[in-house]
Amino acid sequence: MRVTQQDIARMAEVSQATVSRVLAGDARVEPVTRDRVLSVMEEANYRPDVRAQSLRRKRTQLIGIVLKRERNDVADDPFVSALVTEITQSLSSTNYHLCFDIAHSSNHQSQVYDEMLRSRRVDGLLLVEPEAEDLRLIRLSKDQFPFVVIGNPRVAAWHSVDNDNVLAARMATLHLLEAGHQRITFMAGPKGIGVTDDRITGYEMAMREQGLSPKVVHSDFGHEAAYCRMVDLVEAKQIPEALLVMDDFMATGVLKAAMQNEIAIPGDLAMASFNDSTICQLLPHGLTSVNMNLPILVRQAVHKLIQLVETPEKVEPSRYVVPCELVVRGSSRRGASPK
Repeated sequence: MRVTQQDIARMAEVSQATVSRVLAGDARVEPVTRDRVLSVMEEANYRPDVRAQSLRRKRTQLIGIVLKRERNDVADDPFVSALVTEITQSLSSTNYHLCFDIAHSSNHQSQVYDEMLRSRRVDGLLLVEPEAEDLRLIRLSKDQFPFVVIGNPRVAAWHSVDNDNVLAARMATLHLLEAGHQRITFMAGPKGIGVTDDRITGYEMAMREQGLSPKVVHSDFGHEAAYCRMVDLVEAKQIPEALLVMDDFMATGVLKAAMQNEIAIPGDLAMASFNDSTICQLLPHGLTSVNMNLPILVRQAVHKLIQLVETPEKVEPSRYVVPCELVVRGSSRRGASPK
């Protein structure tokens, strides 16, 4: 039979209200009484009813995040895996847990957020890859619902944690230019997303500083989408000297298409990307990539979100920018493919 708070109160010879205060960490409980109650709980192997606690506190102890991806592109994506891992690790030292969902379109994403708001299924939300005119942010802000943007929301009135993606793309492009490449194409992410727009700005800035014409091609996120986009470039005979790719997972799609068409990376085509995930060291010659310091990014975002959830007073909006660094490997070199 399951042990209840009433049972603990009876065995410890205290009121049920005292047991509740002990569970809540109320400092007003006498140390001797608290120790006696905790000792009884341990002997009885008592575990609090999380659902009942949530009802009393009017909190679910859940933090939500929704990613817009095709479901087939989630399982193998190192960025998604790293993001979820870092969030759960950041939450492990708190009383909160992660509620993770996938949306396959902007409309579906809005429906998921609407449901979360109506049901109050989560206490707060982490938002990634904000769009230029993001209705999610407007809706959440109007409802005064706690949220933190991981990315550039382009509005100072919202809390955000981000990298300087303009600088990151400029850094990667300058590296390719310094390696001797001039015809550099950027395979960017979907249009209208803040991180895409910022990286395009940094890439174009570096190209124009050298008097060169930038060329941007867009692709959906994911291995398969980038593979198809690279096939398009091959068939159109538009292969550049170097390709800057939106992220490492997309770079694997580029590599697959290149291998099928006997295009050597490096050698025939140089390549650099973003995120510095584990797959960078698994690709032939290694993949040059910008490390975005995701663990720091996530820790800051989670800390800020919990602060917003637990602080009834209004907290002034803040923006925290995490530094990034370029990690150079063999994929960005110029010249004949090494033997």
